[in-house]
Amino acid sequence: MEAPNGGTPQNQVVAAATYLLGLVTGIIFLYLEPYDKDEFVRFHARQSIAFTVAWLAINIVLDVFISIFGFSFLGKLLADLLWLANLALAIMWIFLMYKAYIGERYRIPYLADIADSFGKP
Repeated sequence: MEAPNGGTPQNQVVAAATYLLGLVTGIIFLYLEPYDKDEFVRFHARQSIAFTVAWLAINIVLDVFISIFGFSFLGKLLADLLWLANLALAIMWIFLMYKAYIGERYRIPYLADIADSFGKP
């Protein structure tokens, strides 16, 4: 049984698993036989890598500013913003796994375009 966007039931589970450990599982499934030839799995693996890198970048940048401003009002405000950003990103992470599991190719705006450029055979 084919899903609307081309994933088989087994590949849908694998595509969801590409998000499980972010960068690690994204890279593994991008190059692991036989999934390295399945465009549905490769799409989600590339997007998982890009999503994880973006998440890490957001955390690093905000952590630097939090360290600079310390216990001032702005530092506490940035710490709260980082907490909210991490909550939103965790929800997005679960949403991406769900979309892959049901066989959809949900594209994160801008980020999916960047992800399309790497991991090409």
